Amino acid sequence: MAVVSLVGSKIILAFCNFLLLVCGFTLMVGGMLVFFDHERVLLSKLLTPTGPFSTLPHPLLHYITMGVVLLGIILTAASILGCWASCVHNYCILSLYFSIVLLVLVGECAIYIIIWIWPNCMGLGVEDGELMRAIQRNYGIRDQEEFTAAVDLAQTELNCCGVDSANEYDTSYWRLQALRPSLAVPLTCCKLSNINQPKSYLNPSPTSLPLCQALERNRHEGFRHTMGCKEPLKKWYRDHYIAFLGVGLVVVLIEFSVLLSSIVTCTRIYHHNRETEDNERNIQQLDADIVSSNLAPITTFKRSSGSEAGAYSNELYDMGNQMHVVKYRIREM
Repeated sequence: MAVVSLVGSKIILAFCNFLLLVCGFTLMVGGMLVFFDHERVLLSKLLTPTGPFSTLPHPLLHYITMGVVLLGIILTAASILGCWASCVHNYCILSLYFSIVLLVLVGECAIYIIIWIWPNCMGLGVEDGELMRAIQRNYGIRDQEEFTAAVDLAQTELNCCGVDSANEYDTSYWRLQALRPSLAVPLTCCKLSNINQPKSYLNPSPTSLPLCQALERNRHEGFRHTMGCKEPLKKWYRDHYIAFLGVGLVVVLIEFSVLLSSIVTCTRIYHHNRETEDNERNIQQLDADIVSSNLAPITTFKRSSGSEAGAYSNELYDMGNQMHVVKYRIREM
């Protein structure tokens, strides 16, 4: 029964380990796909216009995807170790596997709890006032090309202009310093004729430039995006936020199942080793009893006649057979 329980626990461990392997491989592939999705990564630049992450050389999603790929590599390596641990009766390998998964689980839970309870402390989220001031201060300015490209991408892909409205550009450095004196709003605020072309936000071509740049609403309406980017950006952020937490929850549940199956396997290995040791001791004690029982008739019994000697021999033979049967049954346990 103990052997069956041990085999069953190892099957459960192998299945959970297979799920961990699939999870690690999926994280690696998914992280690499997002990492090379330059427009998605660039758009995340608008999530941290100010704060501790605003000075990073790359957008925030760039580093998040690198962390996801690294996590996938760690989980894949741990699952390979787990395959080895599920095939051998070794506490050291199983303990190392358990420790790696436990450390990863604790780190993930800490990060997910912080992001879930207090995302602003990580610089995540769309803050209307901060984003508006960042656009007025940094859009179109030298050394802020990446931020400018992120704003142009958002206005092109989300069909919006500014944070609340296009009027924010009236007081921006881009307009006040006459960097583009002939324009009332950036070209990406206009409805573009090349919207279906790749990277159209880098080379925008308005359907009608004069009407798009007209100050009167009745003239530019239909040729310029009038909705602000605040709500579309919040929806974009919310969708990615929920997806990130959802994937994290699945990973945590799989890792937790791996830990439980590892504990069950360790327990079964311990009981199996104890039963094996007990069986070995019983076999050794039984061997000693058989030897002593075989020697006892030589010193205690007398051979008075042939029939009596035959009777004693038969009794000893039957006793030896019974001892061997008991010994065989103990070995089968």
